Amino acid sequence: MKKIYFFWGVMIPLGLLLSSSSRPIVSQSSGAWMQLINGKDMSGWKASENKETWSVTPEGYLQAVGKRSHLFYEGEYLNGAFKNFEFEAQVRTFKLANSGIYFHTKYQESGWPSQGIEIQVNNSHIGEGDYIELKRMGSLYGVRNVYKTFAKDDEWITVKARVENDRVQIWVNDIKTVDYIQSERRMGGIKKLSSGTFCLQGHDPNSKMQYRSFKVRRLPDAASSNLAPLTYAPWQDSLLKYQGQQFAFIDLNPRTSLSPQDLAKYVYSTGINVALLKNPKTAKELSEAKKLPLFTGIKVNADNLAQLKTTTADYIIGESTGIESARALLNSQKINVWSDKGQDLSTDQADALLDLAKQNKVAIEIDNVSKTPSLAVLRKAKAKGCKFAFAGLVPADKLNLSLYVLEAIRGAKLTYKDQYVPKW
Repeated sequence: MKKIYFFWGVMIPLGLLLSSSSRPIVSQSSGAWMQLINGKDMSGWKASENKETWSVTPEGYLQAVGKRSHLFYEGEYLNGAFKNFEFEAQVRTFKLANSGIYFHTKYQESGWPSQGIEIQVNNSHIGEGDYIELKRMGSLYGVRNVYKTFAKDDEWITVKARVENDRVQIWVNDIKTVDYIQSERRMGGIKKLSSGTFCLQGHDPNSKMQYRSFKVRRLPDAASSNLAPLTYAPWQDSLLKYQGQQFAFIDLNPRTSLSPQDLAKYVYSTGINVALLKNPKTAKELSEAKKLPLFTGIKVNADNLAQLKTTTADYIIGESTGIESARALLNSQKINVWSDKGQDLSTDQADALLDLAKQNKVAIEIDNVSKTPSLAVLRKAKAKGCKFAFAGLVPADKLNLSLYVLEAIRGAKLTYKDQYVPKW
């Protein structure tokens, strides 16, 4: 009997779902690999504005240090344009550096490329001026954003991508960060996959970047994923809208029995970042998230808080069931997020508890399923300067039941700067 699974209202056979996330980057029908960086000079590449930003190091690396400039490939292997392809790039970021790899683009003399889609190359860039950059290495910028860093500055990083008509897959050091299926309808101004060349981004004077290799090989123009695009029910357009306002949709308290592998598939299919969550006794099982695009967290309560040991988890969430447990957790100096399961924020103790959260830099959980805390409490917490985290976004059937997180953003007038993002 063929098992059918439902994602966002679309029926997908289990075998097809599994094969879609495990397809290897190597294809028997691929053409020959072509190296676009010759290790001697910038032959084949054309820099836009502030051309002095780009140089070739004594080792033969393409290096960007300086004002904004984009380096477009116009060499012998372009042959008109790249449509379907695989590429593998070796890149090195330095502290606070921001860069990007554009594909399906074309040369323009100034500004950010108006054509094409960007793969984010950024481990530690924090933004400029009043803008905070949360999107990290391996994001399909503005389409499928990744908010956890899976690589390090000052080390050579392998970035791979496979593009075939309606599908984009991205890997960072063998961790698949993105598996995106393009919808046929135009959504939220997202650029459609098309064809064009590549370009490397020199972002700003504080962004020192090096590229030592960029290999590409063509796939047949008819190559296709043969996967139906997933629909997002009532969340689809709203996610794109608020993502455009830099909100990071991350479920830091997923109440689900999904395996780590299925959590990763959920990330790919929805664009919502997810955590693998364990308790202090099972914290060793967080190693199951290795090689998967997942945050890791430990959930504690007042009774098992003492069992919490030194951990490499990305964050700690404390779940309270009453006033005393809430106070103990908030004063523990051990948690990053507070989940108020005792609903004490609906009592006259709310002000004092919110003050404790602010004082101890603990984010308040907004639960999409239980629809807590109330908008009145969230407005009060916002006025006090508290941070917020989301929960109840996994699995998909919970999204179909509630839009409370979106109502909370609007009703409490939250901005992306009000969000807690682990280890940012």
